Amino acid sequence: MNADVQDDSRPDIQGYAAHDAAAQASETERRRLAALVESEIISPLNLLLAQANAYEQTFAANPQARLAVSVLTNLARQVMQQARDLKGNLHPPTLETLGLEPALEALANQVMRAHGLQVALLIERQRERLPPQIELALYRITQDMLTRATQFARASWVSIRLERRDDVLRFSLADNGIGAEQTQNLEAGLSRLEQLGAAVTLRQGEQGSLELSAAFNLAAPADLTAREMEVIQRLASGLTNKEIALALDVSARTVNFHLDNIYSKLGVSTRTEAAVYALRQGWVRQPPK
Repeated sequence: MNADVQDDSRPDIQGYAAHDAAAQASETERRRLAALVESEIISPLNLLLAQANAYEQTFAANPQARLAVSVLTNLARQVMQQARDLKGNLHPPTLETLGLEPALEALANQVMRAHGLQVALLIERQRERLPPQIELALYRITQDMLTRATQFARASWVSIRLERRDDVLRFSLADNGIGAEQTQNLEAGLSRLEQLGAAVTLRQGEQGSLELSAAFNLAAPADLTAREMEVIQRLASGLTNKEIALALDVSARTVNFHLDNIYSKLGVSTRTEAAVYALRQGWVRQPPK
């Protein structure tokens, strides 16, 4: 029997849980702000545009007044588009409904329209959707990289690549920026990728260009029995073996037996590794206390 199974301590995953909780809190705040943009900016602008269109029709006999209303209407439409882009950046509906590839395409089109940046997309359509956590992390780091490229690095060209070979998903983004070393806005996104199990490489050129590479192992998750799933969920929630046994109304020896099988199936050797595996797979919805 695996010696670590006998250890009845709580898995040391506070760091992972705290990071995961922070990421969830950030997304919750983005959704809240997106709702505010809709209610406080987009909706009033819709009313303003509807009223402006009505005024424009009544000024048919007054060209100067009609021109003034037309100018204001065009300005309002520009602000409306910017507000919609902002809302979409905060809470991308395409990512939620269609997946990462269409969301990246929509983001690239938005950046090209707003900044004139040339974006080369080399994106393979996946046979099935990626895990939601990975989709969101890749989308957010792409946003951060594009922000750096357009606002700090004065880049004129960006390449985004997404491909999968067997069980390995590879993502890369490179720009031709100049004179910009600022990468602080990327730190949280890079940390999130690593937390989700990606091998991440960031290379910066002498002139300020930047290239990000991230690789995920997407091997199918281990096939656990219903009872093994109950055990690992409780382990990842911070319970000790004795507490798991009490919760499932089984003996501690039975819990050890299930943990031994779980370790073997997951290819891990510690409680922490098993707990992190469960969290990455989304088997535990609430972070451990």
